Amino acid sequence: MTPVDFIDFGLRTFMRNPFFTPERISLQQGQSDFRLLDAREGLVVTLGPNTSFFDRPSRSVCRWPGTLTIPRQSPHPTPERSWLANEFANFLYVCFGGGDVKLNRIAASKKQREILLTAGEGNVVEKIDLTKLARKNSSTLLFLQPAYLCSSSNVAIRSVPCDASTMSWARAPYVYQTRPTDDVSTPAILCLVGKTLIWCERIEPGESRDYALGNVIATTANIVSKLRPTSQAHPEDRRIAAIQLGHSSANGIVSNESKPRHIPPAASRICRRRQNSV
Repeated sequence: MTPVDFIDFGLRTFMRNPFFTPERISLQQGQSDFRLLDAREGLVVTLGPNTSFFDRPSRSVCRWPGTLTIPRQSPHPTPERSWLANEFANFLYVCFGGGDVKLNRIAASKKQREILLTAGEGNVVEKIDLTKLARKNSSTLLFLQPAYLCSSSNVAIRSVPCDASTMSWARAPYVYQTRPTDDVSTPAILCLVGKTLIWCERIEPGESRDYALGNVIATTANIVSKLRPTSQAHPEDRRIAAIQLGHSSANGIVSNESKPRHIPPAASRICRRRQNSV
């Protein structure tokens, strides 16, 4: 390779770095920006001066000087309780995922900073704007605890016990719950991750979908789900089976009419006698 090739390779590597893209933005105090990487392998969080966001432990892989990480912080104010009640909440959080939600709070100092977050090998990030989700008249968002990556500082995240409908897809005694904030001036961003491609689908009232157990990581509270025994078919499956049975029956009738009719031997002899007599 020539020296020109080495320089070109170095410039390309430099420009592929998410921190040195020409699309650098300028944020004010209290503002934040969440930008997905091109391959959806992670997320770049840009914080304005004196701005913070919440992150799960061991998710930040690159921290620049000038950021402060405060571990085990709650994204919403917690009520004053006794020492025994706090210990019980910690026990629920460690063992069952319930109690008070404890996350890492990453705050920027007096200058704008960028933090690179990774979703892990093979994982894909989905960025959800809760403010836009509320415009579609959606209910509270429920999501799995392992699927949580990060959120803006104005998103309240609480752990709630699962009912029978939520338990059928969550497979956990507790799930995380968040709702959009009343302040629409700043975006309420929540990021989720999964081990395969994540897609969002809107289900209208009265509609139903079949999903394999373990393929759902988040849903709104106005969607009811239940486990169906393997011996029980879905109503849509019955309708398709009935249509196929009707088509097969109609095809059988048409095929029988198109076949030549079989004449018994006695009847054929009578026909030949009548023809001879004529």
